[in-house]
Amino acid sequence: MVFKSQADMPAQCPPAEAEENDVEPVYRFIENDIVQEIDFLNHKERNKPYPPHKTCEALALSFFTTLEAAKIAGKRIKGLRNKKFMVGQITSECGAHHTINNHLNLWLYKDVDMLKIFLGGEDRGENN
Repeated sequence: MVFKSQADMPAQCPPAEAEENDVEPVYRFIENDIVQEIDFLNHKERNKPYPPHKTCEALALSFFTTLEAAKIAGKRIKGLRNKKFMVGQITSECGAHHTINNHLNLWLYKDVDMLKIFLGGEDRGENN
């Protein structure tokens, strides 16, 4: 499969440990009160700054695998304070992901409708 940001990926990206499988629930911080397409753009697509040695991570989408981890991140990470998060899912068709300490990086495959997959075809509402 071809990754959405494959042309920009450095060597060893995604990492060899990355897996393709279903993960539910996952928690994703969003921009507004309703989850939208913009919420599934990576740092590069959103023109957000990132250090050059973090290019691989900047091309991934960030999720948390537990409610507690999402709540802690919302308090500790300056850019996430005052943001809401939504609960959803990732399927094996989304791409490859790697999880460390309840933080999941997902490298999307090209032409994946992440909004539809994340919501499972329905609006689940917010969780914080």
